[in-house]
Amino acid sequence: MGGDVAGALSALGAAAEQARLRRQAFFAVMLAACFIGFSPIFVRLADAGPAAIGFWRLFFALGPTALWAYAEHRAALQRARVAALAAVETGRPAMPYRLATRRQFLLSAFAGVLFAGDVIAWHAGLARTTTANGILLGNLGVVFTLLFGWLCLGERPTRGFFIAVGLALSGSLIIILRSTAAGEGGNPLVTGSALGDLLCVMGAAFYAAFMLLVRFLRRGSADAPAGMGGGMVALLSSFTGMVICLVWAIATGETLLPQSMQGLLAVIGLGLVAHAGGQGLTTFALGRLPAALISMVQLLQILFGVALAALLFGEIPSLSIVFGGALLIAGVLTARPRS
Repeated sequence: MGGDVAGALSALGAAAEQARLRRQAFFAVMLAACFIGFSPIFVRLADAGPAAIGFWRLFFALGPTALWAYAEHRAALQRARVAALAAVETGRPAMPYRLATRRQFLLSAFAGVLFAGDVIAWHAGLARTTTANGILLGNLGVVFTLLFGWLCLGERPTRGFFIAVGLALSGSLIIILRSTAAGEGGNPLVTGSALGDLLCVMGAAFYAAFMLLVRFLRRGSADAPAGMGGGMVALLSSFTGMVICLVWAIATGETLLPQSMQGLLAVIGLGLVAHAGGQGLTTFALGRLPAALISMVQLLQILFGVALAALLFGEIPSLSIVFGGALLIAGVLTARPRS
């Protein structure tokens, strides 16, 4: 009887610890959405080509990401040494420490290709369609992540999660349509080109695939049950994406260098704030939460971007935008991990 009670208490303790880690990751991705919300502001101020902006974004993110990967490697090495000493004392064989398997290295590099595809396709689509179409179709990544995560990773969403997604997408739709209609005048949904819309949908699909691949790497698999460290995933994917963006920018004759100090500071901000901060926190959270949930919470970046525009450019939101923001927040709160 005593052993059963002790086992039950141990299981409850483990479950409570897992719940705490999930809540921690949830708040991390909310902060990530705020950081990524700076992206439209920085892109608006940057004065280089679309793929070139992606190159500089990833270039300036490499430093902080490399420090994260190094610190993560040192901590994992220390844990491996402690485990090896414990194994010697108990007479059990010690598991050798590996930074990552070859498969994980290759998949991390491929994740960078997918992220570069998202940046290039979405920026190119935005240049050929309306702002409303670009943002709306770009946010289809939430739907793609939900469906692909269900089909490919077996992360079946609950009925409550579908309600949360509906609230969040409804709020996002209201914010985007009202903002762009006020800024452009007229109907923002009728003037986009089919090619531009298709490119934005492709960008959303690329980002959904990127999220799911990072989730797969962080969650672990049969050959690497512990999963790959977030810092190493972020470093390898950022480096690969940077190279792809640079090659694309040169091949298409884009303006590669920022043309002003404002443009330089903008791409530095993209690298340090939006990517190292925002995407880094997202990669960290993908080790503990389903990709679909994280993708939905990232819709908060729309609300944060509207708030930044109000502060920096005097674009005061209307009551309908405030209502849309309330729906978006309600959706995120509905999906938050419980105790």
